Amino acid sequence: MQATHPIFKNIETCLSCSLLKRAKLFKKLCGERVIDLLLHMPSYVIEKIYSEDLSSDKVGQIITTKICIDGIEQPPPRSKKPIVIFGRCGEASTEIILFNYKPSASHIKSAFPIGGYVFMSGKLGLSYANVFQFINPEKLPSRASALQNSGFFNIYPLTAGIFQGTIYVAMKEALRRLDDWKMEDWLPDDILFKNDFPRFKEAIKIVHNPKRIQESELESQARRRLCFDEMLAEQINIRLFQPKWRPSFAIKNDKCLIKRLLDALDFELTESQNKVLLEIFRDMESGRGMMRLLQGDVGSGKTIVAILATLYAIESGYQCAFLVPTEVLARQHYRVVSDHFIKLGILPEILTSGETGKIRSTILERIESGMAKILIGTHAILTEKVKFNNLGLVIIDEQHRFGVDQRLRLIDKGMAPHILSMTATPIPRTMVMAMYGDIAVSSITEKPKNRGEIITTAIQMNKIPTVVESIKKIVAKNQKVYWVCPLIEESINTDYTCVINRFNHLKDYFPDDIQMLYGKMKTSEKQEIFKNFKEGRTHILVSTTVIEVGVDIPDATVIVIENAEKFGLAQLHQLRGRVGRSHLQSFCILMFDPKLSRIASERIRIIKGSNDGFHIAEKDLILRGGGEILGTRQSGQKKYKTFDAYLPENQPIIYEILRQTSKLASDIVDQELVNQYKDLLTIYTSENPANIRQSF
Repeated sequence: MQATHPIFKNIETCLSCSLLKRAKLFKKLCGERVIDLLLHMPSYVIEKIYSEDLSSDKVGQIITTKICIDGIEQPPPRSKKPIVIFGRCGEASTEIILFNYKPSASHIKSAFPIGGYVFMSGKLGLSYANVFQFINPEKLPSRASALQNSGFFNIYPLTAGIFQGTIYVAMKEALRRLDDWKMEDWLPDDILFKNDFPRFKEAIKIVHNPKRIQESELESQARRRLCFDEMLAEQINIRLFQPKWRPSFAIKNDKCLIKRLLDALDFELTESQNKVLLEIFRDMESGRGMMRLLQGDVGSGKTIVAILATLYAIESGYQCAFLVPTEVLARQHYRVVSDHFIKLGILPEILTSGETGKIRSTILERIESGMAKILIGTHAILTEKVKFNNLGLVIIDEQHRFGVDQRLRLIDKGMAPHILSMTATPIPRTMVMAMYGDIAVSSITEKPKNRGEIITTAIQMNKIPTVVESIKKIVAKNQKVYWVCPLIEESINTDYTCVINRFNHLKDYFPDDIQMLYGKMKTSEKQEIFKNFKEGRTHILVSTTVIEVGVDIPDATVIVIENAEKFGLAQLHQLRGRVGRSHLQSFCILMFDPKLSRIASERIRIIKGSNDGFHIAEKDLILRGGGEILGTRQSGQKKYKTFDAYLPENQPIIYEILRQTSKLASDIVDQELVNQYKDLLTIYTSENPANIRQSF
């Protein structure tokens, strides 16, 4: 490996004395090393044309030209009007408009001598009077510099204190260092030929010395080559890390417990459920650790699939952990699992903040001894005191509610157990991991019988009286309503509606038929409120997002979400899933502040237009970004060096490159050819690969 070559050294080594004071700014902008500067890709390319003959077909282009000065109109002091300089370019009248330019009158006359010539470069415009204009153009010192200022030029991303000219100077020296690097290209000739790729050094030079506008776009072969390299490096790294924590044990048995449970069910599994079960069993039997995401809209039957997967592990002598985000959901799952498992002679355990004292101690002892085969719980099962005897399967329900570190903490409680995550809306990070082949996805696509689409509408906040009248009609039919607010109590920092205020407001209309719920209530209070709501003693529940998951009340047909702009797409989709759980027509009403940001407006448009979790997740991926592949950052756009993964026009190219690099990376790792790609990995891996722990 040639990591000692100057291009791998600190960026200071290629900065001139005058630029050294900006070294920290360069590092902030592009990275620590010279190679990071070379991989600082331009945003776009502009063409500057030298022409002393202006015409209407050149309007909108960047023109460098010579202008004869005829006069100056300088506004009085403290005026916000611009300085206007009148002149001629050839036979055409021309104006130079200078905003925020406050020199003295004598300096203006010296810089723009009447009767003399100046060389200017800028975007050519046309005034209302059909006079050619340059607004705040660049003044050049001579004809020679004007001629040098024509051609194709990169426009690079900048940070405060760094200018385009500064980048040009530093890049020129970095390219000289690259020229001195005696290297053999890591990509095989057949791949270069098949894709019409230039070699690495040539690709870098083409990008930084453009000969056409398209050189900065991913369609260009040079940019595509660099994109290929970066994706290949990432794919190799992912495959290098997989064996370090993926289990090697296989789970195989006769499925006797599964058959007994299926015989006892009063319904048959759908074709889609059977399909995903086969995928899960195949993973668990393979000898490699399962890393699978089970996606299906709320009420589609994910829970019974998870229960059958746990039985498969239990029958082979392994323990299972079932991690859920809320106590309400934990207790619901515990009741459902107990109903099925007790008949099979298996006693589940539950662990939440509500289990204390001797009860908690007994649960912990049963888990550590291996007597308890399945533990269902909230974050409480992540604590150090929870120790498993032989953890073989981890199920994470509503996995978007848990951070990467929390998931890893649970996985660490076993010898690399199989992992099954479940969600109604894959978060962007998980979508990215699915794209990159590091997590398999199973989808339950069939809806249960007699279930219609939820009708979603968006209404401004000032229409609450209209919504209240509609709710009166719903309640009159003996159906139930959720009303969700983003806050518990009023806050001086936001204008968002709080549960307490909305509850007091609605109580005037429904005095004996309404309750409120929020997470900080005592467990006994929450259980009583849910019981009243479920059994029909109350029909309206004003709540925070504590009801986002785990609430299964079939005759709840309306959910009102106040300040919908406050919530993300995944959360809106989850909340909407609290209704539509029976044959009754259901509605989701999104109430929003009319002063919406662009992204908030787009979120509401997306959620109104689709009930499909994967479609929503794909849109969320574009809006929020996918997080890191090799790291633990949950969201925010992953910053690639050589391409923008989130531009729609880039997607077809990226998917094609991903297909190729995925296969090539597998071959490289399987055939133990990684040493041939060490330079590539050094270039594109900002962290030491040995220190990065692969996560999902």
